[in-house]
Amino acid sequence: MNLFLKVKPLIVVVSLACGLSACSDKSTSQQEANSETSAKVYKIGSDMTFPPFESVENGKPVGFDIDIANKIFEQSGDQAIFVDSRFSNLVSGLEAKKFDLLMSALYITKERLEKVDMVPYYLTTEALIALANSDYQPKTRDDLCGKTIASQNGSMFPEQLRQMSQESCVAKGKAPITVREFVTSPESVQALLAKAVDAHYDDASVAQRTVEKLNGRLVISSTEPFFPILGGIAIPKGDQELLNKVQSGLEAIKNSGEYEQLLAKYKLQAPTDEDIKKYMPK
Repeated sequence: MNLFLKVKPLIVVVSLACGLSACSDKSTSQQEANSETSAKVYKIGSDMTFPPFESVENGKPVGFDIDIANKIFEQSGDQAIFVDSRFSNLVSGLEAKKFDLLMSALYITKERLEKVDMVPYYLTTEALIALANSDYQPKTRDDLCGKTIASQNGSMFPEQLRQMSQESCVAKGKAPITVREFVTSPESVQALLAKAVDAHYDDASVAQRTVEKLNGRLVISSTEPFFPILGGIAIPKGDQELLNKVQSGLEAIKNSGEYEQLLAKYKLQAPTDEDIKKYMPK
């Protein structure tokens, strides 16, 4: 489904007659109208099931990515429309030109950078969610051996779990992690609530929001950061004009203080220049 953000109204000017002053006013108004009509509308692909980054409330898209996109494109006088799509279809949809760009809490990986260009805009890691009343409260990688862990299909989480299974379990002679993949993060959470899995592995910010919403039924049990990583805005490979527009828009809202306000609102972390040097795939 298409989820539309607030779109600026077009300015229409009608004049039946004018004197010198009126013609001047009309000319100015017409320039404003032309400016409005020349604004581009960008379709942003996003999986709208991933708060605090993006979700739907009362039929409207809300979240960090929506707010950031609005602010970025305000700088160039453009508009944004969020298009809901499942996470596993996002990059292929961008390559097929179904979207103009992607904003969906996408991790920046070497594999993704081979297909798209990405602008880093937040730093995160992962967390484990367990049932609050369960005796099983996994804290580290080793605690996952022999257990069934849920994660979102199409994300980096299943592969990260398989990597931990090989390095922390199989290599040490322990039982492997059984990874169960679900189409969306909420489906993974439902599997945990139904006791179909032992724990759920997700982005730390998403995990925090999930726990808050479920009023004590779930807890974040992990005590270690698993894979610190950059999140990025994905742009078609080689689209330098759009890349420059996103970078300059992001820089403008950093300078205005709006970026920091949004990070604080959604309890997210900005990457430092050192973080970008350290975690940007080479």
